[in-house]
Amino acid sequence: MKSKSTAIFVLVTVIAVLALVVAGCGGTTSTTAAADVTATTAADVTATTAADVTATTAASGGGDIPIGFLTSYTGELGAYGVPWYSAGKMAVDDINAAGGVLGRKIALSTEDDRTSVEEGIKAARKLIGANGVIAIAGPTSDIVVAIYPICKDNKVFLSSNAAGTARLDAGHGEWFYRTVPSDTFEGEVAARIMIDDGYKEIAVMYENDEGRKSIASAVTKEFLALGGKIVAEVPFTPRQPTYSAELKKIAGAKPQMVWLGAGQESGSVLLKNAKQSGYDWKWMVSSDLNVPEMFTLVGNDVMEGIITETASAETDNQYYIDWAARFQELFNQEPAGAYQSNSYDQMIIMALAMQKAGVASGEAISQNYHKVTDANPNATIVHTYADGLAALTAGKEIKYEGVSGPCTFNASGNTVGSFMGYTAQSGKWVAGKFWPASTFLQ
Repeated sequence: MKSKSTAIFVLVTVIAVLALVVAGCGGTTSTTAAADVTATTAADVTATTAADVTATTAASGGGDIPIGFLTSYTGELGAYGVPWYSAGKMAVDDINAAGGVLGRKIALSTEDDRTSVEEGIKAARKLIGANGVIAIAGPTSDIVVAIYPICKDNKVFLSSNAAGTARLDAGHGEWFYRTVPSDTFEGEVAARIMIDDGYKEIAVMYENDEGRKSIASAVTKEFLALGGKIVAEVPFTPRQPTYSAELKKIAGAKPQMVWLGAGQESGSVLLKNAKQSGYDWKWMVSSDLNVPEMFTLVGNDVMEGIITETASAETDNQYYIDWAARFQELFNQEPAGAYQSNSYDQMIIMALAMQKAGVASGEAISQNYHKVTDANPNATIVHTYADGLAALTAGKEIKYEGVSGPCTFNASGNTVGSFMGYTAQSGKWVAGKFWPASTFLQ
């Protein structure tokens, strides 16, 4: 065990080093992502200085409770980062306004993984080492797979509103939970849509990364199970200047429809290449492209008629309606179609788990996650953090049902959810058929 004087020397040294880093960066005290976040949320991104580290590192003591938000503000999934963070910060504000967790406020720090595994690992290590976070929320499939061992080794709880890869379907329940359904369910919905629309022979194109390979595999498996035929399967490297060769392979197979799994950068290039080459097959794209920015990137004429699907809250639920109205008022953006409700719920559940445990730590979240989301005869159903806090304070058992859906989790940290079909029409995504969570609970 280190002596008290040694510990003080180490702490002073760490603070001094952090101060030099801050000074060397032109005096900024914001996290990496803060400069890149748009004006609607930039002011909310928590600044982390050397002084903050001393106040928040000891999560089980006094002071604010440090939680990290790791997401994509740039790169292939850059269009998602701000709305995901906005929803997470909205939840933290609601938690703090209700009295916080164990009488302490949550301090939220954010980093940009740049849609890159390497950058995601660096950012996670920074959040854990410099910010002293007890939990990290927000990363996508590739990043979760990469940083899970790091989080587990450091007893940092890991949560995601967007990591759908089937690779996480089993074996990660102790330190990882996700409020988004697995790609297994998304693949089922996508395949059903194509079959129901009369397309029996399709080609599959996908970026050669964890997230897109996972959903492509799920789509292929379900499409074949429904009696369809895959006439071509073409993986591709992201961020190429052209995809003429890959499109030529697809054209040679003469598909009725092409399912495309891609991020916004590669997807926009590929769709424009196809239009320029005169390929007129019908497109279905993965939910990664279900963002308004796609119409700006490729043009309304290219997007017209493209279909997609995405995990969606049950939009006729009054709790969701009220929450969505608040989100719209706060951020001037509709929250449907981009996992914002899932991002909100992940923060609320972590806070309730700590309140239930009586301890603010990653281990406390892990051990109490099911205790605030499992249905049991004695549980009080709650839909807000304030109601959950009041019930827990009164000594009651609770079951949180969120704005994203039932928030019911299995032993591996997986949930089911609802899905909505969309069609690109006149410069925007228009909602179509809805699949409730009960579809997948049968």
